[in-house]
Amino acid sequence: MTSASAFEKFLFTGASMIERDQVVFVGFHWPMLMSRIARRLFAPDLVVVYENGIVEDRLTPIFPTSPCDLVAAENSPACLGSVDALYLWLGAGRVGQTMLEAPIVDRYGNVNTTAVGPYDQPKVRLPGSGGGTELGSLGRGLLLVSASTNPRSYPDRVDYVTSPGYLSSRFDREAAGYKPDTGPQALVNPLGVFRFDKWGEMYASAVHEGVTPDQVRAAFSWPIRVQIEADALAAPDGEQLEVIRQEIKHARERAYVLPQEA
Repeated sequence: MTSASAFEKFLFTGASMIERDQVVFVGFHWPMLMSRIARRLFAPDLVVVYENGIVEDRLTPIFPTSPCDLVAAENSPACLGSVDALYLWLGAGRVGQTMLEAPIVDRYGNVNTTAVGPYDQPKVRLPGSGGGTELGSLGRGLLLVSASTNPRSYPDRVDYVTSPGYLSSRFDREAAGYKPDTGPQALVNPLGVFRFDKWGEMYASAVHEGVTPDQVRAAFSWPIRVQIEADALAAPDGEQLEVIRQEIKHARERAYVLPQEA
């Protein structure tokens, strides 16, 4: 078997960071794939909440294409609505960890899925929030994930704050009235894991084997601090990699466009 690719390591790292004994609110796209891998490798009793109100407590035989795909509702213990998921589960503190894809994220963990350029006349109009605003605002244990290593995905400041991180600092988030146990805890991308310091600024805390500080710095549009706190991140072993590849194949069959195929 060939060794794991950077994308496969990214999925493995994200899955390994899903807490075993928590109810996890899982956003669209890569978080959904990571939660399936986590259920198979680390957390068989994982309870997942989707933004449309489905509660998933087992591995579904068919990979849901989105949080609104009703294939996840078959034999589900609960199938409610978005208001129930976002406010009675997430907002009420019944969720211990939250996962959100961050295709464009800045140095303070603010995520943009709305517009590139001025809002009224953008260069690109993006899909919008979905439940992303609520996940960034209310989610505890927030884990951001991005499959990109392109500096365009990591501007110094986003053009539009769809899902709030620490705004301009951790103190700004507190002053805005967000609960103190919310805000992004980490970002995972194919290079490694990035955390947020006491001011709310992102820094590199762990990287995969062979990734250099210069490679990390080249992926970001600001002079990101590289403060490696441990040995290189673990890579999946043979059996784990087989599970990851099975789930990637399943995702491809369910119309996921993978990075190497875009």
